Amino acid sequence: MTEVKGNKINHTRGDTLPLQFAIYVKATGEPYEPVEGDTCRFAISVGYKEDDDYELILEKNVPMDTLTITLSSAETQIPYDTYNYDVQITHLDGTVETFISSKITITGECE
Repeated sequence: MTEVKGNKINHTRGDTLPLQFAIYVKATGEPYEPVEGDTCRFAISVGYKEDDDYELILEKNVPMDTLTITLSSAETQIPYDTYNYDVQITHLDGTVETFISSKITITGECE
């Protein structure tokens, strides 16, 4: 089971997780129109890149034409915990922009 509140995700370990993202220009709030050459990626981590305890758990490319990915059952078989996740675009000119930075909690099944 998956529950999304704002950008926070609660997800049952071992279940498939489909995700679709929307990108908006921060300055205007308008939908972002991808430019050929832009790339997008989704990542789950422990800690933050500048910390000593940072660990990348999962990284996946997000197709710019659909902004949709699916995490397989195997990809969500990570230890029960709360992790950081983010979604960022690398623009054609090399500029990197994180448009979602939040938490994903992996839980067990309830009976």
